[in-house]
Amino acid sequence: MSLAAIHILKKELSLSEVEYRDVLRREAGVESAKFLSEDGDRAVMRALYTIRDQRRAAEKERPKSPEERKVWGLWYELKGYLPEAKRNAAYLAGFAERFGLVKKIGGNLSFEHFEPQEFHKLIEALKQRLAYEQSRLAVEVPF
Repeated sequence: MSLAAIHILKKELSLSEVEYRDVLRREAGVESAKFLSEDGDRAVMRALYTIRDQRRAAEKERPKSPEERKVWGLWYELKGYLPEAKRNAAYLAGFAERFGLVKKIGGNLSFEHFEPQEFHKLIEALKQRLAYEQSRLAVEVPF
């Protein structure tokens, strides 16, 4: 049984508790992953991987705006300074949410409906956080 793997995928996909429980009920007929049989475990894992693959395929199909590319570029630069546990899209969604900017569709961070001023606000916040992390590192390693 891969209880830990199921929970990791749930977090990676930013599934809400309702969406997660729906997958468990639909695929294995249980309310909690601790009650999964071996076949149920495989069915739930297969369903979670399908959700992940569908989201990745949908993301590749949609062309990104220059603002969205800038956000992702800053994010990939910033995440090199973050601890391993925070290097995921859920952290970026939380970062955007703190500024009232997150727009989730199906538990997935989507920039598709962002307005230019919302992108500007997020880009500036990411720049400030990146500058903070860089200055913090410069103080820790003064050479």
